[in-house]
Amino acid sequence: MKRIFKIFCFFTLFSFFAAIGCGFYAYFIESRRLVVTVKKLEIDGWSDGQNGFKIVAISDLHAGAHYMDEARIRSIVERANAQNPDLIVLLGDFVSEVDGRGTALTMPVEAMADNLKGLRAKFGVFAVIGNHDWWHDEQKVRENLERVGYRVLENQAESFEKDGEKVTVLGIEDFWKRKKVDIEKVVANIGSNRNIIAITHNPDSFDQLPKEISLLLAGHTHGGQVVIPFYGPPIVVAKREYTRGLVRKNNQSLFVTTGVSAMIRFGVPPEIAVLTLESRK
Repeated sequence: MKRIFKIFCFFTLFSFFAAIGCGFYAYFIESRRLVVTVKKLEIDGWSDGQNGFKIVAISDLHAGAHYMDEARIRSIVERANAQNPDLIVLLGDFVSEVDGRGTALTMPVEAMADNLKGLRAKFGVFAVIGNHDWWHDEQKVRENLERVGYRVLENQAESFEKDGEKVTVLGIEDFWKRKKVDIEKVVANIGSNRNIIAITHNPDSFDQLPKEISLLLAGHTHGGQVVIPFYGPPIVVAKREYTRGLVRKNNQSLFVTTGVSAMIRFGVPPEIAVLTLESRK
């Protein structure tokens, strides 16, 4: 009986200190990391002439939150520019509220934009609004992003020409703001079903993606933020299958970046996603 009691005490103490150790690692170590995740995506509806098109995807900045100070934001800009991308997309949640959902921010919108200034891509920097942004002040976030030279798209599309072909970036409104968006009208005005890159904040919009759009880029989930070995993330703020990485359905592709936010992380380090697009045969 004494032996069983000793074993019980040992495992209780071990579990207690292991939990403290994991919490320390998640809060002080992994949350401070920033990895560059490089992926090749084979996309339906992408032309051979645009193979090798490189996108840097940055999501969930949450400026002023845990370890996301001005210096870290500037380092994100530097590391993104070092990828020499054709396009940079900013996938929402630029701000962070003191109480999670209110008016007081951990960093003013103006300071966030000033430190995020300087992103460079051959064909521009495009952004969408996230749920924390519109909870706070959507117009103010938009105005400040555009002040530093970034184009914010909300149910809008913008096209440019690369090597004699049209490439289009299409921004879709945040799913939590409006679950059903009539994006077909925007697609109809593009005049082509090829080389369309759709961007949004919440990946749940993937279920309503018009068939003409082959690729959607999103963030929002933080990759689940905490991943338990052999189980996965206990909490996900979108469909579990849309937690992170590449998802394919009906010849359409979704890529969900885990974001750069430096909140508690375990098994999911903050990332800058570097995506190279290829035509899917």
